[in-house]
Amino acid sequence: MATGRTRVGDIDIEWEEHGEGSPPFVLVHGFTGARSDFEEHFAALAESRRVVAADHRGHGGSTNTGDGATYTLDVLTDDLIGFLEAEVRGPADLLGHSMGGMIVLRLALRRPELVRSLILMDTAGEPPVTASAVPDVRTMVEQHGVRRVVEMAARSPERALLIRDKGAAWVESDAQRRLSTLDPEAFVELLPRVFRCDDLLDRLPKIQAPTTVLVGSEDAPFLPPSKRIAAGIRGSRLEIIEGAFHSPQHTHPREWLEVVCAHLARADAASV
Repeated sequence: MATGRTRVGDIDIEWEEHGEGSPPFVLVHGFTGARSDFEEHFAALAESRRVVAADHRGHGGSTNTGDGATYTLDVLTDDLIGFLEAEVRGPADLLGHSMGGMIVLRLALRRPELVRSLILMDTAGEPPVTASAVPDVRTMVEQHGVRRVVEMAARSPERALLIRDKGAAWVESDAQRRLSTLDPEAFVELLPRVFRCDDLLDRLPKIQAPTTVLVGSEDAPFLPPSKRIAAGIRGSRLEIIEGAFHSPQHTHPREWLEVVCAHLARADAASV
């Protein structure tokens, strides 16, 4: 394993890589996540290729700007483009989870030459909920703090699955690791931007890269949008993991890895 920090614009992106070989597989985490969201799969994925994962600004080990204006999907897309140009240097297989999928979609539309293939995981190409369903996040954070707001939102069947399979200590440690480094301004600004994102559905036919859309069958906010992405990208495959919610890499690791490896094998075959 190698780790590093790369200057992109006026921030530093912290990253790690495993394995070697080309083309690389780049994992792009979601809102409030970090590159560690995929750590239990690094070894298996790196057996046959170089695997790269980086933290978004405001997350993990990357720069916290403390400036809400710097936390938009377009800015995070710029960051990812800069990082790929600096450290990956060539077309990559990209997996984007949730907000990460929104960023990867925008990158694929803006810079298709950087993309060999796409896995779009529990994400959306349109606002996944109505604007009226998005709470006043800043007021909630001012009243309760980021940690408490996240805890209130995390009372879910997925959390129960994680406690059952990984234990309450793992769930608490994972939350502490992610939230201890999260920029509060990133939380306040990005949450409404994710749920009020631009509608990209009319532009999806422009994407030519081999694509798999992966989603949990119980991920209610993102299942219908995932189906619409799959319908909009010509030749894409829709893979629904039964019983999974928003983070199937944690709750259904075997099924998730099978889908990802099958996609990479198809991408390899298509490039020959």
